[in-house]
Amino acid sequence: MKPSGNPLTGGAKTGNPVIAVKLENTRAAMPQYGLSPADLVFVEQVEGNLTRLMPIYQTSFPKRVEPVRSARSTDADILPAFGHPALVYSGAASQIRKKLSKAPIRLFGSGSRDSGRQAPHNLYVDVAKLSHRPGLPSSKDIGLRFAASDARLQRALADPSFTVRVGADRFSFSYKGNRYLPTWNGRPYKDVGAGGKPVTASNVLTLDVHQVSDHYKDPAGNPVDKSLTTGSGKLTLHRNGKKLVGTWHRSATNKPFVLKDSHGKQLELAPGKTWILLRGR
Repeated sequence: MKPSGNPLTGGAKTGNPVIAVKLENTRAAMPQYGLSPADLVFVEQVEGNLTRLMPIYQTSFPKRVEPVRSARSTDADILPAFGHPALVYSGAASQIRKKLSKAPIRLFGSGSRDSGRQAPHNLYVDVAKLSHRPGLPSSKDIGLRFAASDARLQRALADPSFTVRVGADRFSFSYKGNRYLPTWNGRPYKDVGAGGKPVTASNVLTLDVHQVSDHYKDPAGNPVDKSLTTGSGKLTLHRNGKKLVGTWHRSATNKPFVLKDSHGKQLELAPGKTWILLRGR
């Protein structure tokens, strides 16, 4: 059954476009601008066991998202699930540019520089302005299903605080006030664009994915990997302070994710924002 509401949050349906931004996730990048309004936040492993974020915006669009960084093959595989979304990024290796240009993605590689930060950690984009560009469609069904309550939670293991390792980074989440508060290597995520308020989420979805070589190296000589978001694997869903386990499946890059519990039944997320962590295996 297809979702009746917003396919990204479970809230009211909107005809707004889908805009993804590739965001740096290092000490030099923190605190980021514009992370709290994102409907989804993908966490991806990149070269050197570092991570990058890819926030997805549809229900609201911040005027400033910073710092924007370069794209990877993982992005070219994830984004077609949304239909024909926009991707804001600061550049890419020649091998990646070819993949991005062939994918059903509207590419935007320009922005402005923040004089208060050191380059290359200071590129920002006005996502609110970009959202008015013509020809940006709304999201397809990407496979998420939402329900305010779920009987399975009564039997689920309580797990209000937990840590997921992606690459060499530790992402920890604490459930407080009906929301998860994320931290990166012990540092809380705060949104400068929202007055420094903490970033929150209603769900944390961890997908175990195969991490494979992308067959090139970065300028520093580090091998670049790719997270495979097609195929299948184990998953963990945290919602309402509880933990549910199951499996995910995706047959092609233009197809939705299929999320099942341990008995093969459709998993349902709490309505709201979701962090999706791609944990390499």
